[in-house]
Amino acid sequence: MRSFSETLALPPPDNDIRREYRQLILEIDLCVQDLTTGRLAGFCKCRPGCSACCMAFSVLPLEAALLVEALVDQAESSGRQDQRCIFLRDDLCRLYVWRPVICRTQGMALAYIDEATQTIEVSACPHNFPDDAAFEHDDLLFMDPFNERLADLNLRYCRQNSLVPERRLALADFFSWQG
Repeated sequence: MRSFSETLALPPPDNDIRREYRQLILEIDLCVQDLTTGRLAGFCKCRPGCSACCMAFSVLPLEAALLVEALVDQAESSGRQDQRCIFLRDDLCRLYVWRPVICRTQGMALAYIDEATQTIEVSACPHNFPDDAAFEHDDLLFMDPFNERLADLNLRYCRQNSLVPERRLALADFFSWQG
């Protein structure tokens, strides 16, 4: 049986990139915690067993390489063929501790700056917030700085390993060899 890393051909990130990624994750988790325990505490219904946002996402090569390392001993597919995340088991995430940025921020009111129109675009979880929810600036998780840092780390990782930085890997591809 081939391992994840053999299947995806992803070398491990170097220690500097790994450390900077862990710092990024820590900062994201702290921001999410501040939001969910603060003013938004009554809105956030995300709990273990809530998998409404757990779709078949894709990740950048850097996050895929880190997930490959974490999951080497968990080579078991859930057999899902629909649009749900392949790592769900009984509506619980099997890789929760190692989940990528996209999963860590689901459920929040995510904000992005549209430079062209000089506006803030907000994407909010419909399970946590009604369609007409009015958000204050402090209610929003501004993703641009986090995404820029992730993109930079991914670019460095890909350059070091001769990989295409724009390539995204579907989480389901982690099990493509088990077909």
